[in-house]
Amino acid sequence: MRPLLAVGVIVVALGSVQAYITFVGSVTGGKYGRIELTAAEGRFHVNLTISFNARATVFEPESVLFQLHGRTLLRMEEPVPAGTVLPIDPVDGIVEGVNEFYLKVATGGEETEENAAFSLSADDAPGESTAAAGPGGADKSRAVRVQVFRDDQLIVEETIWSELGQAVDGTVTLLVPAGSGTTDDDDHQHAPKGPS
Repeated sequence: MRPLLAVGVIVVALGSVQAYITFVGSVTGGKYGRIELTAAEGRFHVNLTISFNARATVFEPESVLFQLHGRTLLRMEEPVPAGTVLPIDPVDGIVEGVNEFYLKVATGGEETEENAAFSLSADDAPGESTAAAGPGGADKSRAVRVQVFRDDQLIVEETIWSELGQAVDGTVTLLVPAGSGTTDDDDHQHAPKGPS
């Protein structure tokens, strides 16, 4: 008798959920249209400026990973020296509305080199390496500057900082207004320059 009661309770519970879903669907129209994304007009490109030596590690196989809406735009496994500007041109897939870029840059190489000063080799006397290392090491914050251009005009510039000793990891949001295919410079003419 108990198994039949348990089955009956389950059937009633699932039936009521199905009835509720059917009711909500009939009240709200039930049919949801597909969300249409409109591609933004113009040519977009991105520059990434890395302020430290980026290097992949065992736990972070990419030295640089840059994505738009989950789609990979740049993936590098080789080391990237400090001061390097990584251009991504063109950037396809930017739509009118909100666009979100994701960036992750590994700091593994930099931390390894800095921490090497703290390790003692057979040639070092105790205290020589640690005194020469000074403050710093893996407890530094690092930064990557992200610049987004539309038709060679800078529209977003943001710097993403790391937590102390961690990889640079963050997002940059780009809002492209609907119907923004023209810029203010296209709406008016400039006076010719020259001697007056």
